[in-house]
Amino acid sequence: MLAPKGRMHYCLIVFGSLGAVVNFPEGYSNSYPNTSYKSFQKMINDSYIARGDEGGISQNVYIWVWSAVLNVWFLGYLLGTFVTPYFTEHYGRKKTLLGSNFIALIGSVLSFLSVMLSVPELFFASRVVASMSSGISFGALILFLQEATPTEYRGMTSFLSENTFIATTVMGIGFGMDAVFGKNLPVLTGISIIPAVISIILVIPLRETPKFLLLNRNDRKAAMESLKFYRGDLIDADAVLDEMLLEVDDETSSETSILRSVVTVLREPHLRTAFFIGCLTLQVVVGIWSIIYLSTDMLEVHFSEDVAQLASLIFIVANFMAGMAGMFIIERFGRRTLVLWLGLFNTISLALFVTFDQLAYIYDPLKWGSIVALILFGVTYGIGLGPIAFFITSELVAQQHRSLVQSMVFAVNTVANFTFSFATLPAYNEIQSWSFIPLFIIPSSLSLIYLFFNMPETVGREVHDIVEELIARTNKKKVSTTKDKSPIYFCDIDTRKEKDDMA
Repeated sequence: MLAPKGRMHYCLIVFGSLGAVVNFPEGYSNSYPNTSYKSFQKMINDSYIARGDEGGISQNVYIWVWSAVLNVWFLGYLLGTFVTPYFTEHYGRKKTLLGSNFIALIGSVLSFLSVMLSVPELFFASRVVASMSSGISFGALILFLQEATPTEYRGMTSFLSENTFIATTVMGIGFGMDAVFGKNLPVLTGISIIPAVISIILVIPLRETPKFLLLNRNDRKAAMESLKFYRGDLIDADAVLDEMLLEVDDETSSETSILRSVVTVLREPHLRTAFFIGCLTLQVVVGIWSIIYLSTDMLEVHFSEDVAQLASLIFIVANFMAGMAGMFIIERFGRRTLVLWLGLFNTISLALFVTFDQLAYIYDPLKWGSIVALILFGVTYGIGLGPIAFFITSELVAQQHRSLVQSMVFAVNTVANFTFSFATLPAYNEIQSWSFIPLFIIPSSLSLIYLFFNMPETVGREVHDIVEELIARTNKKKVSTTKDKSPIYFCDIDTRKEKDDMA
């Protein structure tokens, strides 16, 4: 019943639903604190009063406690990304997704119990559990979508995963508003139990990906059945499987320890370049977490609480709508083009936020410019920059290293997210919007410079072809050829067009 069989609308429904429920813990749980933070502050403070601390905790202590509660997510997520390669390579993409969804359900139940019992420490623990499940499930989900869908839909379905994440943040920020569930924490946190259950039910009837079955399990028959399940009977299945086999590197396909594989990634120039590209593309968008967490707090410097909450909601809705539009342009424009141009405008939007925020002290009406800048940040993120940043690594690396390199990239990004997000609230309280310059604007600018010189185009190309380009770029001693023995030339050349012209 859930078999897409190559039909686009079925692919969008099945993979969109899968992305929504798998991404729900991360998107929803990290966005509802944005607008409901005062209710959590009251819960935390009241719990200390109930334990005998008559005055509760001070505002300065609360800032650090709340920052720790929010950002412990990244520590659990980091642990999840570390174990992802082991589970995805030994048990497959599907079983890893299924297991992580069970862990997400446990985290959701703990979160609900923590606010029912008014135990902040349990809420802290629930975020560790949920974040660990998200660290595993997100990496497995990207691999699953990239390997189960046809090349022509690869960008769209991976893009859809990020769109569903943004959709869950819309729900979180909206439901966290005082007018909805912001003052009813049991309902606000309990909602996440529902998609956790659905995610388990949805994954069970799906098949393992054909690439994993063929390249990791060496089971061509099972891979054939999986291929027909996802892509239908109209394709030349044998030709598709033979194309997948081109990703196998005879020199490195033997089983090795994860530690040795990490050393290989850092030693081999083409793998190291793919790793750097993945890390720096995500570094460009590292500011999204601080804004998802704290936009209401930041805007309350110049606006009332109601206006700040509404502006945060408009920001995330604009982000989501841009993401929906981005699905229709992702395969029309190159990944490289979108990352560089959208990254530039995304960084400019942060600079505009700083400019309008500071000028508002001189001329108050200019404060509205900071909301416009925030919306521009959301639009540039949603329409392509954010989604591409999360799946680009899987398009740069062959099968035997894909899970590991992607997990390494997510691990580095998680450390960066924790560092920058944890520092944002204290820094914003000290120097306000000026903190954006060292935290986000300068790192993003340096990352874009590296990407301009090193990021290849991946749209519409098979992974083995992209890997050959990286080898040709990074190792001049190796002569890289395609299967028809034609030499590879790069520097923004459209190789598909060149072959068509020759034909």
